[in-house]
Amino acid sequence: MPDLQQQIAYYRARAGEYDEWFERRGRYDRGPELNAQWFAEVAQVRQALAALGPQEEVLELAAGTGNWTRQLAAQARQLDVVDASPEMLAINRHKVGQPAVRYTQADLFAWQAERQYDLVFFGFWLSHVPPARLDTFLAAVAQALRPGGHLFMVDSLPENSSNARDHADYDPAGYSHTRKLNDGRQFEIVKVFYQPEELQALLATHGILGEILTTSNYFWYGGGTKAAPETQG
Repeated sequence: MPDLQQQIAYYRARAGEYDEWFERRGRYDRGPELNAQWFAEVAQVRQALAALGPQEEVLELAAGTGNWTRQLAAQARQLDVVDASPEMLAINRHKVGQPAVRYTQADLFAWQAERQYDLVFFGFWLSHVPPARLDTFLAAVAQALRPGGHLFMVDSLPENSSNARDHADYDPAGYSHTRKLNDGRQFEIVKVFYQPEELQALLATHGILGEILTTSNYFWYGGGTKAAPETQG
């Protein structure tokens, strides 16, 4: 299993070029047809997130450069954003520029929410959580949700055209992946392709009931609603 500190170092070093992946530029440009498919599927996920409607207090974990923060800020009265990379957060803050967004730099494996939220969101993060830490992480997410609050996640399916052209193909059964930066530096990171059905069942054990869907090629998305505690008789 890759060193989690190396994973943090990778995303810190990658901050300035991260959006090339999301925007299908440079090494991630797969041509007009596949790029159009990617953006159509991103729009599908955004529509599902927007369907949750306005929210009071929202928490975004592993917010990165802000590709989802802008949408969440538009839906939230108050948005708390957490990421381990100060470089990512600096780009996010510049990109989003909203006074209702509060930023915290922290290692998500050590950080715990001090309050409960109406919506917890994370995009392209869960696949970087090692299997041995998954249950503990989801328990912390459930604790951060108010009863009736929503969890919304989006992450990658093992589709090789999602990746950089000079990266090795994904190993859907593996737990690690070698990533290369534009300057040639290489890092080993955690990359786990959890199955939607397995995540749905695990979330239910933490009182989060819902559904995880998939787009045609690139993403799984969804989550659920935290059940209210049973009435004491």
